[in-house]
Amino acid sequence: MVNAIAALTLGCAALAWLVWRGFFTPVGSFGSWAMFSHIGAYRATLHDDAHDGRPVCPWDYELRQDVFRSAASLQSLVLYLAEEHGMRVVGDGVVLVPFESIRIVVRNGGVVRA
Repeated sequence: MVNAIAALTLGCAALAWLVWRGFFTPVGSFGSWAMFSHIGAYRATLHDDAHDGRPVCPWDYELRQDVFRSAASLQSLVLYLAEEHGMRVVGDGVVLVPFESIRIVVRNGGVVRA
């Protein structure tokens, strides 16, 4: 009986610690809920208007290990492609932000809401 009570007490303490780590620690700290729930990303279909509308694959220019990118990083990619490769990138897509998705359009060298 004492072992069962000790195991139950230890289990409840572990559960309380996990809940505390998950919900009451600073954003971005190890094990916090916000560490996993506030991830943003974009998905876009891009074309190069300067070269007969050929498709542009962001993965040819982005870091392979960095799969969660923001709208600002898409803007940086569009500017990079224009300045370094002479591409005029256009397209559409969606930016995924915490608890919401936003439709976007890429045109005139910028990323704007659709």
